[in-house]
Amino acid sequence: MAQKNSASLEKQVRGGVKKLTEEGKPITNLTVREAIGGGSFRDIGPMLKSIKAEIAAQQQAARQAPDMPEDFHDAASAMWNTAWSLADEIAASERRAHAVESDKLKAEVQEALENCGQVEDERDEAEARAREAAEQVQALTENLRKAELEIAGLNGQLAARDDAEARADKAAAKAQTLEEALRKAELEIAALSGRLAERDDDIVHRTKGAKAQPVSLASSSEEPGQRDMFADADGKDNPEKAVNATAG
Repeated sequence: MAQKNSASLEKQVRGGVKKLTEEGKPITNLTVREAIGGGSFRDIGPMLKSIKAEIAAQQQAARQAPDMPEDFHDAASAMWNTAWSLADEIAASERRAHAVESDKLKAEVQEALENCGQVEDERDEAEARAREAAEQVQALTENLRKAELEIAGLNGQLAARDDAEARADKAAAKAQTLEEALRKAELEIAALSGRLAERDDDIVHRTKGAKAQPVSLASSSEEPGQRDMFADADGKDNPEKAVNATAG
C-alpha cells in the first residue's frame, strides 16, 4: 500500500514538474507541492531531487556530440596536428615572452625585497635613534628637575640672605643712632663734669677765702639773731654757712 502511494506520488510529482517546465516557472518543493495540490515536503523533497537529477542527466546526454565518422577521422587528425603545431608555436612565443616578463617581475620583486630590507634597516635605525632621543629627553628632564630644585634652594638662601642683610642694615642704623646718642651723652657728661669741676673749684676758693677772713660773730653791727644763723646746733661758728650766706 505504501509502495502504491509512493508510486502515485512520484507520478504526481513528475506531472507537476512537467507542467511547471512548460509554464516556465521555477521548480521547487513549494511550487511542485502547489502544482499537485498538496503533500508533505518530507516526501516530495527526495522525489523532486531525484527527478531533477534525472532530467539534468538527460539534458547533458542530449548536448553531447555524436562520434566522428571514420571517413573524417584521418582528415580531422591531420587538421588537429596542424592546428596543434600552430598553437604550439604561438604558445612557445607566448611562453618566451612570459618567461621574459617573469624574469623581469622576479627582478622587480628581488629589488623590492632589497628595498624593503633597506627600509627595514632604516626603520630599525630610526627606532634606535628615537629610543636614544627619548632616553636623552628623560635624562634632561631629570636634570632640569634637579636644577629647578637647586634654584629653589638658592632662591630661598638668597631671600634669607637679603633678609639678614636687611636686619643687618637696621642693626647698623640703630648702632649708628646709639653711637650718636652716646657721643651726645658723652659731650653732655663732659660739659657737666666741667661745670662740676668749676663749681668745686669755686667752692674751694670761697672756702679758703672765708677761712682767711673770719667773720666776727660778736660785731656790734650784727642784727639780732644773725649770729645764730652762722652757728651749728651746738652753738659753734660754721664758716661754710657764712660763705654761703655771703654768696647768697
